Amino acid sequence: MFSLRLALQSIFKEKWMNILSMLSIGVMLFILISVAIVVYNVEMLTAQLPERLTLVVLLKEDVEGEEIKAIQTAIRADQTVKSITFVSKEKALEDLKKVFKKDDFILKGFGENPLFDSFDVRLKSEGVKKDEVKRLIQNIKSIHGVDDVEYGEALMDSIYALKGGLRALGLSIGIIFVCSVTFICYATVKILFYRHKDEIEIYKLLGATRWFVRVPFFMEGSIIGLLGGAIGSGMLLGFYSYFIKKLMVDIPMFTIISIPMQFLYMLPVFGLFLGLGGAVLALGRLKY
Repeated sequence: MFSLRLALQSIFKEKWMNILSMLSIGVMLFILISVAIVVYNVEMLTAQLPERLTLVVLLKEDVEGEEIKAIQTAIRADQTVKSITFVSKEKALEDLKKVFKKDDFILKGFGENPLFDSFDVRLKSEGVKKDEVKRLIQNIKSIHGVDDVEYGEALMDSIYALKGGLRALGLSIGIIFVCSVTFICYATVKILFYRHKDEIEIYKLLGATRWFVRVPFFMEGSIIGLLGGAIGSGMLLGFYSYFIKKLMVDIPMFTIISIPMQFLYMLPVFGLFLGLGGAVLALGRLKY
């Protein structure tokens, strides 16, 4: 308790320097956790991507009856397929007219139905990887009676490329900001140590051990990191409440954004450990 009291007294005595350190740590941790949230959401999106994108299997004109059932059975047998629905060319034309609505005159120029019978294939969301989707497409194309397979391959490749880029970017930013937060705590504790050098000399004359002298500074670094993390959590909560939620109302696309609330609790703890690490580095090589 005595060490904690000394740490708190030092924090209040040098309050402006410590407040500046806490704010700097809070902003850095907020940016760091924001990047982590972006990476997390892209990971979730790519995990759900196979289920969200529908694979359209176009059949040849001369395929009908039992051959259509055989193709459907062969596709359904694949372990990556969640569901398969047959869409006749007549049904496809009706759906297309609904899409064009008032502009359906565009379709009246065709003497006969230009569309093909097809299957809409939905994939499972769990355990389906990009390579497995491509394997399924090749297998379907090899089935007799299948003309072509349409799939959002360009979109899928773009999202997976974005995922890889964000992972690398997130790792780089994470390393830079973790080092920066640790350095802030390191510099703050070192400055505070030298400002209390006279007091430390008195403690030494009274027989204080090295551990007794160090503990208040370890606590001080931990408290600065903890409060900095709490500031970062507050910024994240405010950003989510007053910005993201409004975007979700105005732009439905933003409803896919997910912010795990455990991040709010992890940030102060993360800041505490970084603050403690900075304090340990600051006092590790000091001779006294």
